[in-house]
Amino acid sequence: MKQGLREIHVLGTPVHACTYATALDAAKTLARSGKPAKLSACNTHLVALARHDESFGRIMQDFDLVLPDGYPLVWAINHEGEKLQDRVYGPYFMKYAIENAPAPWRHFFFGGTPETLERLVASARSFNPQTVIAGTLSPPFRAWTGKDEEDFAATIKAADADFVWVALGGERQERWIARNLHRHSKGVFCAVGDAFELLAGTRPFAPAWMQKHGLTWLYRLCQEPRRLWLRYAKFNSLFLFYALRDSVLPRRGGPQPRIAFLGSRGVPARYSGFETVVEKLGSRLAVRGYEVTVYNRFPHATRGLRRYEGMHLVTLPTIPTKSLDTIVHTALSSLHAVLRRYDLIYLCGVGNAVLGVLLRAAGMRVVLNVDGADFRRAKWGTFARLWLRTSELLASHCADIVIADNREIVRRYAASYKVTPQFLSYGAIIRSERVDCGELARWGLEPRKYILFVSRLTPENEAEILLEAYARWHGGMKLVICGSTNYETQYYKKLRALAVDGVIFTGARFEEAYWELSQKAAFFVMPAAIEATRLVLLDQMGMGAAILYRDVPATREVIDNAGEPFDSENPVASLCEKIELLASNPERCAGLRKLSLRRAEEAFSWREVTDEYEKLFASLGVATK
Repeated sequence: MKQGLREIHVLGTPVHACTYATALDAAKTLARSGKPAKLSACNTHLVALARHDESFGRIMQDFDLVLPDGYPLVWAINHEGEKLQDRVYGPYFMKYAIENAPAPWRHFFFGGTPETLERLVASARSFNPQTVIAGTLSPPFRAWTGKDEEDFAATIKAADADFVWVALGGERQERWIARNLHRHSKGVFCAVGDAFELLAGTRPFAPAWMQKHGLTWLYRLCQEPRRLWLRYAKFNSLFLFYALRDSVLPRRGGPQPRIAFLGSRGVPARYSGFETVVEKLGSRLAVRGYEVTVYNRFPHATRGLRRYEGMHLVTLPTIPTKSLDTIVHTALSSLHAVLRRYDLIYLCGVGNAVLGVLLRAAGMRVVLNVDGADFRRAKWGTFARLWLRTSELLASHCADIVIADNREIVRRYAASYKVTPQFLSYGAIIRSERVDCGELARWGLEPRKYILFVSRLTPENEAEILLEAYARWHGGMKLVICGSTNYETQYYKKLRALAVDGVIFTGARFEEAYWELSQKAAFFVMPAAIEATRLVLLDQMGMGAAILYRDVPATREVIDNAGEPFDSENPVASLCEKIELLASNPERCAGLRKLSLRRAEEAFSWREVTDEYEKLFASLGVATK
């Protein structure tokens, strides 16, 4: 409640329930504060624009005083229990302030032509002979340079005004005030639209009966139809559209911002990188005061689980086939989310991008994590690849913000689509405590006497390269293949056929079993050339694993100098050589373990990642109080 006045959100813009008298009292309080302040006489055009244009919406959210200049705003405020009898029309408010704020209050007029300003000064003194006009400034009718705006600020500051009346038209005046307020140390900057022309008498007011019935816009349209028809058609329509949508799908207000994660298989994380991101980020956001909902996918997730790590869980079914699994579940989740009206949707996977259109149309902000070049993965057929490639092309049109976990992805989008996603990496969990749960005994393994591979057994993870290199080497250590397959049965058969003596397929292992296998391996191998930040790589770094990786830019970006690379051009032969190098050099492996753990601790903090996400959400107007 700013300045003691109740704020009513009209299409998301905070408008103050006030009269001319209470608005002037609040403005005087701001003027006495010794700090510069912002006031806007806000009409339906500005409210609709603020809802439609997020950058302008953020500007309006930050104004100190927003007057209901327009009867539709008065009606919306009264619908919330107020009993306003009149709007606070910008030109009339300016006249009222001049009449009721004489000396020692000082007024400055910025905007309009020199002729208009001359007549306005005369009118102001006729309203109240004791009015102090501290100065006027008619800015040039052209694009302003930085030097122009510095000169404007110097002139206004020298006048030492309490009220700086700004009439630049449309939303231009609000943007100018927000952009230049930092140049000033005092004064209430008041955006009052066409008040100068009306009070100067260079243009007539609408008849009283039209004003009373909210038809001032129609009067103005009749005066300047060619200039105004498109603006009124657009913004009056947008106001009606958003108002109708909010009445059908009302926003659920509350003290906690409401965030939903869509597109993953859900939590607890049991499958891939997206699930880990959702679990780690979502649980931290819940601790920080967000109401977090995760959409789980049945049959992959257990029915009946309602909460996990502070997050609400909604479990919906899917069609469990390779091509339909994700998109069907995300579509159902999107329909459910439309009815819930969250503040923000975190959408996982570029293939789900098109659903962002529905979610944004329902009034929710959408953040889309595009991950890597999914269309290149061998598991997809022709149609699926076309869908994924088209989704990449449309991504920036379907979401408010597109994010990527690796700078290689950012560079590819910039080169291919002239769109630059926001880079936001992932965090690593540091697990320094040693685990002994009997997992090694289960598989007949000895510490530091085996090589470890962990990933889903799908073609893009390229486990066959490791199996072929291991078959060439086979120098005594065992090879543990830790992972499962869901749809790639033929590929799994291929891997089993490549396995020689010493290869152990454990299936998917979780928590302590997975941790013990990771901590006690001689080294971890990642043969994939995927353009993305792999969560399994960060996981291994957080456990201090010695890492042997395929030398591709995305992986090199993550691990820096904390791992041993093998050549990407001739991967099998190069990997075989590097396996021999590490297997015969335990001191080198010990050094790599220290380097990878230090890299995880210094560069991949989930706390810092969550901080960056909070900044991103705040830029979309979604933040805790």
